[in-house]
Amino acid sequence: MILYVDAGWVLNVQVDVSPVNTPVRDWGALHCMSERHRYERFAGEPYYEEAAARAATFLHTSLILEPFSDYNAVIGAACAQMYLEESGEAIAPPPGAMVGLIRDIRDNRLRLSETARRLRAWAV
Repeated sequence: MILYVDAGWVLNVQVDVSPVNTPVRDWGALHCMSERHRYERFAGEPYYEEAAARAATFLHTSLILEPFSDYNAVIGAACAQMYLEESGEAIAPPPGAMVGLIRDIRDNRLRLSETARRLRAWAV
């Protein structure tokens, strides 16, 4: 089963994990963050076939486009983790691993496929 979510879902995660009500800085970036995981190769055929790849789109997009005024890493990581949990593929990153992943994405050392590979490696 493929789980699709919308911008409201992302905003609910944001409210749950950011220490303050972090305003949206760029609504277009938020839309991209919520819609990227839905991308289709052909009508009805998902481009991102695995849940880890779809989850990676949330983290990767939040760090690259920065839709929120602050806490983009926290929100993106929480979206990725929550998406995998709701897809029935929970992860448990080792201590410091998510911080390292975020740093590598921000330093342009990881593309989406490598981000998904790391998330997949943390499956429980």
